[in-house]
Amino acid sequence: MKIFSAEQIKAWDQYTIVHAPISSVDLMEKAAEAFVHQLLILYPHKDFLTFCGSGNNGGDGLAIARLLLQENRQVEVWLLKEKDLSPDAQINFDRLLQLDAKLKIITNASAIEESEWLRINAQQQVLIDALLGTGLNRPAKEGYAEFIHRINATQKKIVAVDIPSGLYADETVQDDQVIVRASETITFQIPKRSFFEEKNQAYTGDWYVVNIDLSQTYERQTATPFYYTSLQEIKNIYRPRSPFANKGNFGKALLMAGSYGMMGAAVIAARACLRSGVGLLKVYTPACGMDILQTTVPEAMVLTDASEKDFSTSPDTSAYQAIAVGPGWHESEQAFEILKELFLKVNVPMVIDAGALNLLSKDQALLQQVPKGSILTPHKKEFDRLAGKILTRREQEELALQWAKQFGIHFILKGKYSAVVLSDETIHYNTTGNAGMAKGGSGDCLTGILLALLAQGYTPQQAALFGPFLHGYAGDKAAERYSQEAMLPSDLMECIGVFFQDIQAIL
Repeated sequence: MKIFSAEQIKAWDQYTIVHAPISSVDLMEKAAEAFVHQLLILYPHKDFLTFCGSGNNGGDGLAIARLLLQENRQVEVWLLKEKDLSPDAQINFDRLLQLDAKLKIITNASAIEESEWLRINAQQQVLIDALLGTGLNRPAKEGYAEFIHRINATQKKIVAVDIPSGLYADETVQDDQVIVRASETITFQIPKRSFFEEKNQAYTGDWYVVNIDLSQTYERQTATPFYYTSLQEIKNIYRPRSPFANKGNFGKALLMAGSYGMMGAAVIAARACLRSGVGLLKVYTPACGMDILQTTVPEAMVLTDASEKDFSTSPDTSAYQAIAVGPGWHESEQAFEILKELFLKVNVPMVIDAGALNLLSKDQALLQQVPKGSILTPHKKEFDRLAGKILTRREQEELALQWAKQFGIHFILKGKYSAVVLSDETIHYNTTGNAGMAKGGSGDCLTGILLALLAQGYTPQQAALFGPFLHGYAGDKAAERYSQEAMLPSDLMECIGVFFQDIQAIL
């Protein structure tokens, strides 16, 4: 699913108005109806206080208040009217006046008496934020900023209309911005790119996308480098198995993992690879790992290095469709030399994770030797080591885009809404997963999943999108079963099959 900029969203609205055709105020009505439907799912038994601005976001709020009144809900409206209302907001203001609405018109936010705010705190209301919309491109002005400060100070549940007031749709938050801290955001048609940044979680809360039937033609024809991955995209990528298939149809994978004291990483990656459908898996590991792997992962073949505790050489790599390196590696000089050797002789996509990423950071120039189509899976600190400096998430995405294009490789910047950065200069935000996956071993599980997908013949781009979605989906199922606190990466692996059962049920 595409993510558009604020400017593109505005053009999308206008295109829909012209080509649907539909009047702008009727489109506003449709948005208000979709918002109210989701709002009453979230808060079926609450009263509401709606804060409205003078623009079209305020017009949404006025329409929402009217629809709530028509649903026999208790609603109060505060309209911050520092300038003339937009035409559609004026229409909805006039419509609201026809009902018995509690309406307070405010021309100077600082003039509101303290007793009024105390009254709000004493009432059991959910606050609706409809002050400022997606078109905002500079910090909230003084009157609105004062209003936002007071709204946040109530510490009540706040639901934002489309976007929290004061938050930019596209740009990163600046330290001086004043932004509504919403409990939930109900956004129209598509999420905004800013929703995927960690620091903005404090403002958006949980967010929900509601459909308002904007033009599908515009969506298809309009280019963007930004996407978010939904189950529909994964459904289009997934390839069901032929009933006449044999193990040779699903590839042969090599996993180079483990070291003394870190064999768990090899076990997790191997088991995840097998659970994700690979035809044949061979694990190359130090000699200390033989008994462990043969006992815990009997389905995998094991080939051991001559060294007892670490890697001393690399195996023959010519027979494999995909190779993964890094889980459980000690970051020695010998391992660094082995990694360089692998880059020179491997001509299939690799999954590069954990210890191998940290070794790669010793010499950034080695990126140009990484086999084309390879997938690198750094978490924030690993990427910062690779970059040689501490970066914001947005800066990491920009540098990953540069490297992906330059070297023909792909990055999965792990975290909430992992950013999948592809060599075609697009970024895809993953939408599955939860904080219960923030445990050692979860990344090894992702490595195994990616290795299996590559070995089965999914393109590197497909695997880079499919892998994090499958990983997060299994994590969500594990959290449902065990809780985020108690779930383990091994529980996550056991839930990989749930994904395949669920996707096959909807084909």
